[in-house]
Amino acid sequence: MNEKGIELDWAGQPIRQGEGYGGRPENIPECAVAVTETNLAAIFENGPLTRAEAAKLLQSNTGASRATCYRVLDLKGRFAKSLRNENDMLTWRR
Repeated sequence: MNEKGIELDWAGQPIRQGEGYGGRPENIPECAVAVTETNLAAIFENGPLTRAEAAKLLQSNTGASRATCYRVLDLKGRFAKSLRNENDMLTWRR
């Protein structure tokens, strides 16, 4: 909100009644793709992969962005307890 109490969107324009932060509903992008443990287990079912190979497979299987796939494969990230790095190859342990 600005000093006049009007809520502004990302571009600094007033948000009208019925509109969200992103503007008109037809201009709001769909929600991001969620990557799950099942998705990760599936790409590692045939054995260890390099981070690049795993990211490409994950992207093609889920439709998630490249950046999202690399974030998911971060050894300090969301799935850190299940991902292992052995000789520059990632493995999945559940």
